[in-house]
Amino acid sequence: MSSSKKSASSSNSKEGPQTRSQIIKGFGGRPNFQYSYGLKMEPDEIEEGNAILDMLEQQEKADWEEQQQEQKKDQK
Repeated sequence: MSSSKKSASSSNSKEGPQTRSQIIKGFGGRPNFQYSYGLKMEPDEIEEGNAILDMLEQQEKADWEEQQQEQKKDQK
């Protein structure tokens, strides 16, 4: 899943972590997102894509929170 790196760390610390729609937009739309993970636009595979999106969103949030903590340390 090296494509997950595409969205990771691309969030702007002032704006917050990328949203689900921003992640999808970064792939050029939902079909491209699905296909980049070897998934088709079929109900079962869309569910799998949703699970991947959930993980990407969680990672975005964790990365953003880590960046915020580092910035606070740097300001001290």
